[in-house]
Amino acid sequence: MSHLEKLTLSLGVRGRSAFIDGIHLDNCTLSRLPHLHTFVFDIITDFVRSTGHFEASADHIRRTFIQRGHHANCYIDYHHSNMRRCHAYSVPLKMECMSYFARFSWWCVHKCSHSDRLILTNTTPQKEKQSHQLVKLEEVSSVIEYSRLAELDCIHVHIDYVEQFLSNVNTCLPCLRKLHAQYEHLVTVTENFTRNTTRMNCVKLKHITSDDNVAMARSKDFYLYFPLL
Repeated sequence: MSHLEKLTLSLGVRGRSAFIDGIHLDNCTLSRLPHLHTFVFDIITDFVRSTGHFEASADHIRRTFIQRGHHANCYIDYHHSNMRRCHAYSVPLKMECMSYFARFSWWCVHKCSHSDRLILTNTTPQKEKQSHQLVKLEEVSSVIEYSRLAELDCIHVHIDYVEQFLSNVNTCLPCLRKLHAQYEHLVTVTENFTRNTTRMNCVKLKHITSDDNVAMARSKDFYLYFPLL
């Protein structure tokens, strides 16, 4: 282990009294790997209780990684009951397995465009919404291609983000095979499985899962929209 030269770390920890930052990671792990020269990480510390004393900001945690030579980004999300979540990750994020964003921005998700699985959770609506009808020509050049993304989980998101990912005005998903989304969101975003701007990103889907207590009404338009189901 001490001769390890490359390390890709995907870590999720719950119930700690403090966030995992660059100092903790260096003291507990990286300092024991003297030959390490490539380190890619995606670390989530969840359900950390707010104490009311000094609490590290996202900028502070980000600096603890940068000061140790790691290009990183970080954000902190606040739950109810004074519980907090911290997500720190390498920039650019090149993990092949899974990327998880709780309070994501279009910028940070762009950094995951080479992942093959993406899990999103954000129930807050977007402040600026794109019109279904009015699409500026310059927006076409900002389409993000997720060339390897095979599985997208957007069960726990506001409908705005389902729209943002499935519309080919925003994204290109040439390899998408599995989709997890609320059925009502799919019906609305695809306009009852007739909308052309979301059809392209759905046409290769082989598996769709929704809420356990919601039955999908599989109409003729449904099967035309998802021909591989």
